[in-house]
Amino acid sequence: MSLVSAIFTGVGARIGGGVTISATSDPTSTVFLQWMNETALWITGICAENDSDLGRTIGTITTVAADISAATAASPCSVTATAHGLISSGTAEVVIKDVVGMTELNDTEYTATYVSANAVTLGIDSSDYTAYTSGGYISKRKFSTIATTLYAPAQEGWIVNDRQRDPLTLRTEKALVEYDPVEASQPDAFYVDGSNNICFFVYPDDAYTVKIPYWTLPTALTATSDTVPFLGLMDNLFIEALTLRYLERDEYDPSYELKWQSFITERAKRVILMRKQMYARVTA
Repeated sequence: MSLVSAIFTGVGARIGGGVTISATSDPTSTVFLQWMNETALWITGICAENDSDLGRTIGTITTVAADISAATAASPCSVTATAHGLISSGTAEVVIKDVVGMTELNDTEYTATYVSANAVTLGIDSSDYTAYTSGGYISKRKFSTIATTLYAPAQEGWIVNDRQRDPLTLRTEKALVEYDPVEASQPDAFYVDGSNNICFFVYPDDAYTVKIPYWTLPTALTATSDTVPFLGLMDNLFIEALTLRYLERDEYDPSYELKWQSFITERAKRVILMRKQMYARVTA
């Protein structure tokens, strides 16, 4: 894998005339870094569109179905679930299932508010409810675990099930036309909401280990010592893209922008295709 400094050296060689990119060059290294970040984001989108392994990682989400040990008859109702893992602050949409005694809590969605690592409140008045006896669990279906780095999810993920993978399919929220809003079971579908949360179509009824391949937002390049993404396979593309930016820096031409985008798309697709065609052959 190459460093940003290697890309700058390559650009200087392509431009010619012994150009050295630095804090005082024209354009400055800061401008070139901005161009690199723009190019990296563009390439990431191309990789996602073409289902490439480049720029892709596998996120892990552990679903929550926390065992309830107490619930108060009060306003607001407080639910105790040791090390619940629902939220560490703020609120979350939850469902409660299988409570004995205070059965009025069952099969209803609530907005839970964080109290501690072991308790949440439900924002309802349960003063007249039957006394809690035992059991039950509290679950959520929206997770922000990979939200800050998610650019685009793959079409399929899976749930780890001993030595097999139970498929998990990417859908759209529009697919939730006819469904039970409080169903709890093993998820088989998910969507991504506008806040980049992974949202399951049902409330998980257990702590499942979920794997979701996704393309990550490129880490911003801020120094010449930073590592260029894409394992060095896109280095020449970065050099050519930055050279084109440099040569056209003094004038704005919309047709040039389209050519620049087409150039990156075509060259990135070539690298992606090369990766997809790799295979090993063993002969006697």
